[in-house]
Amino acid sequence: MRRIARRRLIASTAVAAVAATGGLVIVTPSAHAAPVDYATHCTNPFSNPPDGHIRVDTVVTPEKATYAVGEEVSVTWKWVVHPLAPAEIPVIGKVPKDSTHLKGTINLSGAQTGTVPVQGPADNPETLPGQPLILGNGEGRFTLSTAGDVTLTPGDYSTWTHALGLDVETKCTPVTPVPVSRTIKVEGTSQEPATLTATPAEVAAGGSLTLAGDNWPAGGVVPQLCAADGSACDPAKISANSLSVGADKKLTGTVTLGVTIPGGDYKVKVGGSGVEALSGVVRVAATQRRIALSVNHGPVGTPVVITGTGWTPGNYVLAYGMAGDYQDDDVTAYTQAGPDGSFSITDFVVSKDTITSIKVNEGTDDTAVNKSFRVTTPGSGPDQTVTGNVVAGGLTISQEAGAIRLSDITINGQAQNMTGALNTVTVKDFRNGTTGWTLTGAVTDFTNGTGGRIGADTFTWTPKVTAGPGSPSVPVPGSAGPIGTGATLASAPAAATTGGTFAADADISLAVPAYQAAGTYSATLTLSIS
Repeated sequence: MRRIARRRLIASTAVAAVAATGGLVIVTPSAHAAPVDYATHCTNPFSNPPDGHIRVDTVVTPEKATYAVGEEVSVTWKWVVHPLAPAEIPVIGKVPKDSTHLKGTINLSGAQTGTVPVQGPADNPETLPGQPLILGNGEGRFTLSTAGDVTLTPGDYSTWTHALGLDVETKCTPVTPVPVSRTIKVEGTSQEPATLTATPAEVAAGGSLTLAGDNWPAGGVVPQLCAADGSACDPAKISANSLSVGADKKLTGTVTLGVTIPGGDYKVKVGGSGVEALSGVVRVAATQRRIALSVNHGPVGTPVVITGTGWTPGNYVLAYGMAGDYQDDDVTAYTQAGPDGSFSITDFVVSKDTITSIKVNEGTDDTAVNKSFRVTTPGSGPDQTVTGNVVAGGLTISQEAGAIRLSDITINGQAQNMTGALNTVTVKDFRNGTTGWTLTGAVTDFTNGTGGRIGADTFTWTPKVTAGPGSPSVPVPGSAGPIGTGATLASAPAAATTGGTFAADADISLAVPAYQAAGTYSATLTLSIS
């Protein structure tokens, strides 16, 4: 990331407040509350965890006899009987101290349906194979949206262990029906159900969808990609998202699909604060695995740079020399695919004169891509090999020099606006890949040096962005509104081919109260790109 001004990152959390009438309140336990036992089946990539038997309690805070629609509550996944560590733990032979945490799901049913994600801290003791794995309890929050009896049931969970530089997930699913752990009573007028739309209706794997919806409670939301019938939902198939819920209960933002999703029909599911909704059907076109060779002929000893797109992020990609249909394991090289599914193998050498093509496959996957290669003998023919490398550039921003001058105002007893225009910011994306970018801004409060202050949240912009000739990426302006501690000026989504030159600017306005102290006000607007 390159910056043109200092940048401070501030995370903000929306808090919903609920007013209650006064009076004497006697708190009693919920109508039904008890730990539940259930059997689970667990899997992970490196060992064979035992099928287990766990006991979990769900605790709702605050604990009281009845709740109100619109009230936000905390729910705890409380361990009573913990899972066991695998009987065999490769390489390290134990679960290290403070290495493992819980990610689980509590299912809501009855008057309100949905799921509440919970997560616990990594504060486990060192654990040997077969011993109870003492994990921290998981915490989550949700908003009560519907009057009636709401039941809470623990469901799927995963343990995430960080060791040897890897994060290993052990997935556990119930193999027997799980009883209800807790029932709470909710009173009041039910809210309208949350809605969700996803556009466009067709998108390529690795592309982005714009989501919108109404009647969403404040708080974080989690998107998942599901089968067309709403089943088999998987958050891992969403590689990135910018979703948020505004004060008007509207959900907005985008999600980026994983680059290796198989083609077919899907739905997007979004959940948050105990509320869920499904989009309509979205058709996804699968990303094709592709490779390219820096040269396709040359004498024995020729180095070949092999690049590719559309491969599984993080998986190892192997290249082999092929002598006809025979795979020569002596002529090989490998690398690991990046987060965007691209790779570059730079140490492959055609070391035998029998090679007729180069094959690339992924791990143990038999799906391979071949490109022909012709071994030449120097001096035996009229061919002369001419080579040259095209090297990818970087992602940079620059701006027109000079400060921004807002229009002057004269105090007249009414609120007024100072207006102006942002100096044009030039984005240059010469990375020659598939990754998009986001240009953001943040502003400080305006001060006049003698105690006068105008809050940063009154400084707004209306972004604009244009692409230069031949730019592969299609830029998108940010939303009009306050800049505050963070807002998007422009962005370009990930795509099969990205890059280009872009000019971003905005009309800007500062709302000034009627009797603001006189003086020259200034603030710092910081722009950054990632």
